[in-house]
Amino acid sequence: MSRNFFNVAALALTAAALLAACDKTKSPSPTTTPAADAAAALPRAEAEEPAAMALVEIKQVNVLHVAREGEESLGSLTALEGKYRWDGVDYLKEGVLAQRLKALLGDKYETLLKNLETIGPLRAQGGELYVSGNRQHQGGEESAAIVINPERNGLRVWLLSAGQQTVFTDVDGEAIRWPESVQTLMNNQAG
Repeated sequence: MSRNFFNVAALALTAAALLAACDKTKSPSPTTTPAADAAAALPRAEAEEPAAMALVEIKQVNVLHVAREGEESLGSLTALEGKYRWDGVDYLKEGVLAQRLKALLGDKYETLLKNLETIGPLRAQGGELYVSGNRQHQGGEESAAIVINPERNGLRVWLLSAGQQTVFTDVDGEAIRWPESVQTLMNNQAG
């Protein structure tokens, strides 16, 4: 019986390799990258992100943010650390973060809000602020995370919706790092 298991496992690995080879012959969409290829192009620390995600295709959307004179910085959100979005101002619907999220996500902004119905407080780790959550009663299917880098005045958003994982960012250059708890959330969803 164990021999049959190994034969089936070898056959599955061969099939996966053939499928991967076939996918390389297709011309890729400019905004869709397999996670393994994306990880190879990132700095070493970024490539060590969720291992399970290497098996899942992630759509990457880059919309560079150009700051306007007099525009409020995302750094202003540090005063909200430890607060829930309902503690005073709903920072996901009002203010600088809401404006930036609308510009970055476009028609996916409403999906993001729904996927953050069940949410923790705004937290800080390694110089970044972040918040993550999921849609009520759909935790394994509809989730999201927002990471804010006040120093770079930039955002990185992960959205899991309808089985598709999409990462949005508005900074150029090195990617904003995912905090540990966001990596864990992403691993749990990818598995």
